[in-house]
Amino acid sequence: MRFDLVEELCRLVRVRSEVTVAEDGRILRSNYDEAVKAVVQLAEKGGLEAEVVELEAVGGRVPAVLVEGPGAGPSLALVSHYDVVPARGPWRLGGVEYDPYDPRVVDGRVYGRGAADDKSAIVASLAALAELAEEGGPLRYKPSVVVTGDEEVGGLGVRALLDAGYRWDRAIILDAGAEYVSVGASGVVFGWIRVRGRSGHAGYPHRAVNPVEGAVRLAHELLSTYKPHRASKLSRFGAPPGSPVPRVWGRFSLTIFKLAPGEPEKHNRIPSEALLGFDVRLLPEEGLEEALSELYSFVSSASAKLGVEAEVTAWGQPGWYAKDEEFVREVVGAARRAYRAVGIEGEVGVAAELGGNDGTFFDAVGIPVVAFGAIRSESNVHSENEFVHVRDLLMLKEFVKSVLKPSGA
Repeated sequence: MRFDLVEELCRLVRVRSEVTVAEDGRILRSNYDEAVKAVVQLAEKGGLEAEVVELEAVGGRVPAVLVEGPGAGPSLALVSHYDVVPARGPWRLGGVEYDPYDPRVVDGRVYGRGAADDKSAIVASLAALAELAEEGGPLRYKPSVVVTGDEEVGGLGVRALLDAGYRWDRAIILDAGAEYVSVGASGVVFGWIRVRGRSGHAGYPHRAVNPVEGAVRLAHELLSTYKPHRASKLSRFGAPPGSPVPRVWGRFSLTIFKLAPGEPEKHNRIPSEALLGFDVRLLPEEGLEEALSELYSFVSSASAKLGVEAEVTAWGQPGWYAKDEEFVREVVGAARRAYRAVGIEGEVGVAAELGGNDGTFFDAVGIPVVAFGAIRSESNVHSENEFVHVRDLLMLKEFVKSVLKPSGA
């Protein structure tokens, strides 16, 4: 049975399946069971059988949905996620306010939290499998739509699924851009630099050691030394369209500056601890341990130079890059055919992601992986007025069908 992709996407967007990490490290999940139920209902509407897999991830349960399609060849995982980053409304579109979870369809776009990232991929992949089952005929792969949660907090759902022993011969991450086929993604290191001092009265600064001022000086030193060092690292993989340099490069950003938990925020009090939050982006082929060691070395050197007491707490995941060139060619060909099928002009590029995605975890267990999706650079992912083009929703459905059909079919 064929269904209306826009209508079904709007139905999924209405589920507020948010996830975030609290300041104390707890993972806060909302409406996961409702999201899973909606995905199962969509699969069943398309005449497909869905299996719900109960998974235990860090901080609680994260159910996944597996939907197998027709076919008898090598297995292919089509990977997406139902969780979204929190959205606080109202949003404003054309002068009209609306709730981020009450989607709007305007000028060929579906607006709402998760419309692009990544519920578009859920709808497109299930619609493709439903149409292929209805059409019949041989397929190149045995497809399985894999929908997990916790992608937005480090891919905990996919990690739990793979840790439980689930495997496929190949995988395509559909949580990806539509302008190019991704043959890799950046690794990430993030965390805190804790600067310690000695609290005191602001009227008597000579009796205190000010960690805020120490953190400012340390931040300036790292931005002057570590940031350009990271930027000098260049990958062998091309960067996405519109990037300032042609190849993926190393990046360092200071993203948060605040007092340590429990420190009173008072203008006349010098605190005892301040925190700098940071984000480091690795090259797809860069080792995680090497990157962590480099970070610790730069912070240690800068702290010693400035006489600042600082401690780093960091977490991370490596990047990945495609290792099966034949699979890459298949996916690029399918993407180009999908463009033509829906009348999108232009060429599909090949590049590596500046961000990360769940491909890391498939690569880590030896499953060849690439990525392609419906997200455009202008889709406002994680921001207000997130949207997906209806034509890209249709394009992604055609892409999945093209990947699965034998050459020339």
